[in-house]
Amino acid sequence: MLMGKALGHSAERHPDKTAIIFEDRSWTYGQFNRRVNRLCWALGALGLSKGDKVAVLALNGPEYLEIYHACAKLGVWMVPVNYRLKSPEVGYRLAHSRASAMILGPEYLLLFDSLEPEIKRAVAGRILVLGQEPPPVGMASYEQMLASGGEQEPEVNLSPEDVLFIGYTGGTTGRSKGALTSNRAIVAGYLYKVLDYGLGTGEVTLNPGPFWHTAPRNFSSLALYMGGTTVIMRSFDPREYLRLVARHRVSYSFLVPTMFSAILGLPDHQEHDTSSLKVLMSGGSPLPTPVKEAALKRFGAVLHEFYAATETLIVTSIGARDMNRKIRSVGRPVWDAYVKLLDDRGKPVPQGQVGEIYMQCPSIFSGYYRDPDKTAAAFKDGWFTLGDMGRLDDEGFLYIVDRRTDMVISGGENIYPSEVEEVLLGHPKIAEVAVVGVPDDKWGETLKAVVVLKPGEESSYQEIATFCADKLADYLKPRSVDFVSELPRSPVGKVLKRKLRDQYWGDAEFKV
Repeated sequence: MLMGKALGHSAERHPDKTAIIFEDRSWTYGQFNRRVNRLCWALGALGLSKGDKVAVLALNGPEYLEIYHACAKLGVWMVPVNYRLKSPEVGYRLAHSRASAMILGPEYLLLFDSLEPEIKRAVAGRILVLGQEPPPVGMASYEQMLASGGEQEPEVNLSPEDVLFIGYTGGTTGRSKGALTSNRAIVAGYLYKVLDYGLGTGEVTLNPGPFWHTAPRNFSSLALYMGGTTVIMRSFDPREYLRLVARHRVSYSFLVPTMFSAILGLPDHQEHDTSSLKVLMSGGSPLPTPVKEAALKRFGAVLHEFYAATETLIVTSIGARDMNRKIRSVGRPVWDAYVKLLDDRGKPVPQGQVGEIYMQCPSIFSGYYRDPDKTAAAFKDGWFTLGDMGRLDDEGFLYIVDRRTDMVISGGENIYPSEVEEVLLGHPKIAEVAVVGVPDDKWGETLKAVVVLKPGEESSYQEIATFCADKLADYLKPRSVDFVSELPRSPVGKVLKRKLRDQYWGDAEFKV
């Protein structure tokens, strides 16, 4: 279970097979593996060895996967950095990870310059810059370093438990945590995806999400692990995505819900040939029912949705044949994954009732870097929790009800806002919505809907209330509505409920 070793094996077995396609260029396995080995030499020349950390701040491109595999071959820990972050959060990740080297896309040189001096000193003299232009003084050219490197396979004593990367979580409930992900976790995830989705050795994949995020990078690397072909997009564009699927006969792909919405919003999306797709996956956040229904109609039986996280990879999955009869379910546990629901006392809840989701799977992470307390708090007797609340039906299908921290208690009733949001998203004028609890003298909390309307639309609380009248129980109906231009989001696109709540609780004596 060594990701880096697998690339060398693939290059030996089929050196002339296409491994990477990017824009108008392609690389065979032999070419790609030689570039990865040259990068290993370059990182070694910078003084990096097993256990060191290299931060990566760059757009998608073949280089990103070169870096990923070179780090895997050397036992160097990769630290993918979200390029949407501002300077303080980039600096936090570099400092917390103790990165001693950095690889930068040229687009982010100014962002790097804005970092605190001590952060820059930690990587000084060990910075590679992508692209063909000469790098700034004190930095080295990525391409020039590769050109002077050797092509022999590095000889490093590796173990399946060696860390591949530090994946920083979205931080929706506090400061972002660094999840340590091992070779074992990633390769186990690869193999179980192959089993669950019926993937083989000749797949062509396209995963247009940013590679600093775990899922797009790993779905892309899975094809390389299996001897397939990975098509890379610099950034997502819905029409270009459909064009590339048709052109390269893409067989599996991972999209987040907002990408599905963008694709289905194209007036000519039906005109593009997507018949080569045999697996089309959604993850990252729940796929809203209206979008799911439209995706099923457009793509058919190839659609899947899964429940996953940086810490776990895929835990449960549901396919198209079950989506219509299991509305809002994220499926049953995948191969060798196990799920149980516990109450506040750590006891199993009766079937059908809501409890905190605990899981075991071979792709589980190795703990939070430099944070033993949060690591210990997330595990109970060998079972891990993300803090999500869910219920299991009589067939073992899991339904995510909400994050525990998002639960609202109104008049003694536990309310899970995602259920209310799901109904509101069915309103023809609503583009996005977040439901939070706000203080109330009588009930403790009542529900407020924070709504983003579709362009050109107008609405009112009364219109929203009328829409909810026969769709929600009385205690589930929002008692107030605020209309906003956008919802606050984390760097990975998740709605920051805590930030919304803070606006309404203010100086309240108690915050429930």
